[in-house]
Amino acid sequence: MSHDGGAPRTQVAVAALLIVAGVLILLVPAGHEGSVLVPISDGHGLSAVDAVGAALLAVGGTWLEVLVVRQLPYLALPPRALFGLGMLAGIGVGLVIASVFSEFFWWWAVGAAALGVAVLVLVPLTARCRGR
Repeated sequence: MSHDGGAPRTQVAVAALLIVAGVLILLVPAGHEGSVLVPISDGHGLSAVDAVGAALLAVGGTWLEVLVVRQLPYLALPPRALFGLGMLAGIGVGLVIASVFSEFFWWWAVGAAALGVAVLVLVPLTARCRGR
């Protein structure tokens, strides 16, 4: 790992792999997950398999977010673009969370798509950026 404050491709790649692994584990069908350890809402609960997937997703996502935020000054994006991407990502995360705790069950797909667009713009720029 780099100590120069940059975001080398290897760090972005490892964070992305953690995210992909977490998502793949979360896609395990409910019949193969075992019992629900923590009920969240109707139709949603946390099993041991879900906890592993969520942990990988949280670590990878946080690591990727830190890499992106540290490189924002070096991405040379106009303020309006940064605001728009931040707003899109925030709305996406909000819809994903709201779909878990409410009756908006299928809104997670809209939220994931919104967050995905922001990620698809910022992550490649971050991986290429040399930074400080």
